[in-house]
Amino acid sequence: MKFQIDPRVAHLDVAQLTALTDRYHAGERVIDLINEFQVPCAPGQLSRLLPPKVLRDRQCDACGAPLIQLRRSRPGAPTSAVNVRCSTCAHRAAGSCEGAVGIRRAIEGLQHDAMQRRTANEAHCRARWSYAERVGTPDDLHLAEAVALLAVVRCGGWLAHGTVGAVGYSAVPLAPAGPLGNQVLSSLVAAGVIAPDVESPIEAFSATDEDLPAYPYVTYWRILTPSPTSLVQQIEHMANSTVWPETWCDELADLQLTLALAECREFADFWLLERGLPEACEVASDALFRNLLRDFSVAQCFRIIWEGTYATSDFLLQKKANRRHAANYFIDACQRWADRARTEDWTMEPGFRNNNYPRSQLSHVLYDVFLGIGDKGFVEPQGVGPT
Repeated sequence: MKFQIDPRVAHLDVAQLTALTDRYHAGERVIDLINEFQVPCAPGQLSRLLPPKVLRDRQCDACGAPLIQLRRSRPGAPTSAVNVRCSTCAHRAAGSCEGAVGIRRAIEGLQHDAMQRRTANEAHCRARWSYAERVGTPDDLHLAEAVALLAVVRCGGWLAHGTVGAVGYSAVPLAPAGPLGNQVLSSLVAAGVIAPDVESPIEAFSATDEDLPAYPYVTYWRILTPSPTSLVQQIEHMANSTVWPETWCDELADLQLTLALAECREFADFWLLERGLPEACEVASDALFRNLLRDFSVAQCFRIIWEGTYATSDFLLQKKANRRHAANYFIDACQRWADRARTEDWTMEPGFRNNNYPRSQLSHVLYDVFLGIGDKGFVEPQGVGPT
């Protein structure tokens, strides 16, 4: 509550209002002051029209703003503590207000706890990770690191001072479901590109943290460069240009394959689970997906995987086979389907992404920003499998 000048004295400037207040409290006749300053009020009302006294040496217990003291009704009247109140929140400072003192102490306690947590966070982080700024330009990064960094920034968004927010709250997932997301973050940390920010939520860390915080998807990230936003802008500019560092061109196929394998694994895991089938052996499925990606697009691989899970479900039902046999049958069914498609030169309809697992930010950055081909990276063969 800030004091408002009464309209009846609004015609007076600051000097006149000060003179009126001083002379009133000096004991001059009220009727004479009313007539001289042309204040349209009864004599008993004048004191209520005068501005309060600002007690700049006293602060409100509730909000910390300066206190004000309402004027006495006449010269010589005793000052009441009830007339002292906050200039902002209207809290009355009548003696010791236990509620306001309690609020202030609670706020101070929270601030103290927050400071202690930040100190503990900083000590924890600096004991485990390096914060040396080693990245100067995009040329200091491998292609996978440049793509991953841009994906992390787009998932987490910018916070204060060039810090990137938590990637786990993004509507677009950082990477396909599975280990790739953690691997991406871990590789950036190991390369000295990013490190956990000390302002991260305390819940992100645990005493057993090693390469990554216990919960990296709720961690804030510090980009280890003098100007994080400038570095990201340079990466975007280089990605859109036709001239890449030679090493980036050499690393492209490996990055495409890594992402494609993760997408195939995500799709297969979903449909195996959806049909109540056992998870396929990681080594066998990895070899299968590498073989498929030699000739087929990721979308066509999805079609083959879907057909494989369908055939395996029928096999399990008709033959009453055990779950171990079902896992092996899935790999064989997909391989047979792919071999026939190659031999008979099928025109294969592509599969579709599952609505539960949208396209990842890594895919958006790689195929939209760096390669500029958009969803063609999904529906058209990229020839990324081993030859």
